[in-house]
Amino acid sequence: MEFFNSKECEWADMEVLLAGARVTKLRGIKYKAAKDKEQLYGEGDQPIAIQSGNRTYDGSIKILKGCLDDLHVAALAAGAQDVLDLEFDIIVTYKPKGNRLIQADRLVGVQVKDFELGWDQGAKHMEITLPIIFLRLNPIN
Repeated sequence: MEFFNSKECEWADMEVLLAGARVTKLRGIKYKAAKDKEQLYGEGDQPIAIQSGNRTYDGSIKILKGCLDDLHVAALAAGAQDVLDLEFDIIVTYKPKGNRLIQADRLVGVQVKDFELGWDQGAKHMEITLPIIFLRLNPIN
Protein backbone atom coordinates (compact mmCIF):
# COMPACT_ATOMS: atom_id res chain seq x y z
CA MET A 1 0.00 0.00 0.00
CA GLU A 2 1.36 3.40 -1.00
CA PHE A 3 -0.05 5.43 1.87
CA PHE A 4 1.84 8.62 1.11
CA ASN A 5 1.01 8.55 -2.61
CA SER A 6 -2.74 8.15 -2.17
CA LYS A 7 -5.16 10.63 -3.71
CA GLU A 8 -6.55 13.25 -1.33
CA CYS A 9 -10.21 13.30 -0.38
CA GLU A 10 -12.39 15.71 -2.35
CA TRP A 11 -15.67 17.30 -1.31
CA ALA A 12 -17.52 14.97 -3.69
CA ASP A 13 -16.00 11.95 -1.87
CA MET A 14 -17.62 12.85 1.44
CA GLU A 15 -21.02 11.76 2.74
CA VAL A 16 -22.60 13.00 5.97
CA LEU A 17 -25.34 11.28 7.94
CA LEU A 18 -27.06 13.45 10.52
CA ALA A 19 -29.25 11.50 12.94
CA GLY A 20 -29.15 8.60 10.47
CA ALA A 21 -30.30 10.63 7.44
CA ARG A 22 -28.06 11.68 4.55
CA VAL A 23 -27.62 15.46 4.46
CA THR A 24 -27.77 16.71 0.88
CA LYS A 25 -28.19 20.37 1.92
CA LEU A 26 -24.78 20.43 3.61
CA ARG A 27 -22.45 23.27 2.65
CA GLY A 28 -19.61 22.61 5.12
CA ILE A 29 -18.57 20.78 8.27
CA LYS A 30 -15.79 21.33 10.80
CA TYR A 31 -15.10 19.35 13.93
CA LYS A 32 -12.25 19.08 16.38
CA ALA A 33 -11.05 17.27 19.44
CA ALA A 34 -8.91 19.05 22.02
CA LYS A 35 -7.25 18.06 25.27
CA ASP A 36 -6.39 20.57 27.95
CA LYS A 37 -2.61 20.52 28.46
CA GLU A 38 -0.16 22.61 30.38
CA GLN A 39 3.48 22.48 31.33
CA LEU A 40 4.33 21.44 34.89
CA TYR A 41 7.16 23.29 36.58
CA GLY A 42 9.35 22.24 39.48
CA GLU A 43 12.91 23.20 40.24
CA GLY A 44 14.40 25.78 37.89
CA ASP A 45 12.70 27.56 35.02
CA GLN A 46 12.24 24.64 32.60
CA PRO A 47 9.11 22.48 32.51
CA ILE A 48 9.56 18.98 33.89
CA ALA A 49 6.44 17.42 32.39
CA ILE A 50 3.24 18.10 30.54
CA GLN A 51 0.05 17.55 32.50
CA SER A 52 -3.23 16.93 30.74
CA GLY A 53 -6.85 17.28 31.69
CA ASN A 54 -10.26 17.12 30.06
CA ARG A 55 -11.02 16.48 26.41
CA THR A 56 -13.44 18.75 24.56
CA TYR A 57 -15.21 18.31 21.23
CA ASP A 58 -16.81 21.03 19.12
CA GLY A 59 -17.29 22.25 15.60
CA SER A 60 -19.88 23.55 13.18
CA ILE A 61 -22.08 22.41 10.35
CA LYS A 62 -23.03 24.74 7.54
CA ILE A 63 -26.41 23.89 6.02
CA LEU A 64 -29.11 25.40 3.85
CA LYS A 65 -32.28 26.66 5.53
CA GLY A 66 -34.30 23.70 4.23
CA CYS A 67 -32.12 21.38 6.31
CA LEU A 68 -32.72 23.49 9.42
CA ASP A 69 -36.44 23.33 8.70
CA ASP A 70 -36.17 19.52 8.51
CA LEU A 71 -34.34 19.46 11.86
CA HIS A 72 -37.04 21.60 13.47
CA VAL A 73 -39.72 19.21 12.16
CA ALA A 74 -37.78 16.25 13.61
CA ALA A 75 -37.52 18.10 16.93
CA LEU A 76 -41.27 18.75 17.03
CA ALA A 77 -41.97 15.09 16.19
CA ALA A 78 -39.74 14.10 19.14
CA GLY A 79 -41.68 16.39 21.48
CA ALA A 80 -38.98 19.07 21.57
CA GLN A 81 -39.30 22.78 20.86
CA ASP A 82 -36.63 23.05 18.13
CA VAL A 83 -33.20 21.80 17.01
CA LEU A 84 -31.62 23.14 20.22
CA ASP A 85 -33.36 20.36 22.17
CA LEU A 86 -32.13 17.49 19.96
CA GLU A 87 -29.20 15.12 20.53
CA PHE A 88 -27.97 13.04 17.60
CA ASP A 89 -24.89 11.46 16.04
CA ILE A 90 -23.16 12.62 12.88
CA ILE A 91 -21.23 10.19 10.70
CA VAL A 92 -18.79 11.64 8.18
CA THR A 93 -17.61 9.13 5.58
CA TYR A 94 -14.67 9.71 3.27
CA LYS A 95 -15.21 7.33 0.35
CA PRO A 96 -12.22 5.43 -1.05
CA LYS A 97 -10.58 6.66 -4.23
CA GLY A 98 -7.37 5.50 -5.82
CA ASN A 99 -5.24 3.86 -3.11
CA ARG A 100 -7.11 5.56 -0.27
CA LEU A 101 -9.04 3.33 2.14
CA ILE A 102 -12.55 4.18 3.32
CA GLN A 103 -12.49 6.28 6.47
CA ALA A 104 -15.28 7.56 8.68
CA ASP A 105 -15.72 9.55 11.87
CA ARG A 106 -18.65 9.33 14.28
CA LEU A 107 -19.47 12.44 16.30
CA VAL A 108 -21.36 11.05 19.29
CA GLY A 109 -24.05 12.93 21.22
CA VAL A 110 -24.08 16.08 19.07
CA GLN A 111 -26.06 19.08 20.25
CA VAL A 112 -26.56 22.42 18.49
CA LYS A 113 -25.52 25.39 20.64
CA ASP A 114 -27.41 28.12 18.74
CA PHE A 115 -28.65 29.17 15.33
CA GLU A 116 -29.08 32.49 13.58
CA LEU A 117 -31.16 33.27 10.51
CA GLY A 118 -30.45 36.14 8.15
CA TRP A 119 -30.80 37.30 4.58
CA ASP A 120 -28.84 39.56 2.29
CA GLN A 121 -30.28 41.43 -0.67
CA GLY A 122 -30.15 39.35 -3.82
CA ALA A 123 -29.55 36.08 -1.97
CA LYS A 124 -30.54 32.94 -3.84
CA HIS A 125 -30.48 30.74 -0.72
CA MET A 126 -29.97 31.02 3.04
CA GLU A 127 -26.85 29.40 4.46
CA ILE A 128 -26.82 28.77 8.22
CA THR A 129 -23.86 27.82 10.40
CA LEU A 130 -24.77 25.74 13.46
CA PRO A 131 -22.12 25.65 16.20
CA ILE A 132 -22.06 22.16 17.73
CA ILE A 133 -20.61 20.38 20.74
CA PHE A 134 -20.44 16.63 21.17
CA LEU A 135 -19.37 13.95 23.62
CA ARG A 136 -16.90 11.88 21.64
CA LEU A 137 -15.11 11.57 18.32
CA ASN A 138 -14.78 7.94 17.23
CA PRO A 139 -12.92 6.99 14.06
CA ILE A 140 -14.65 4.15 12.19
CA ASN A 141 -12.34 2.11 9.96
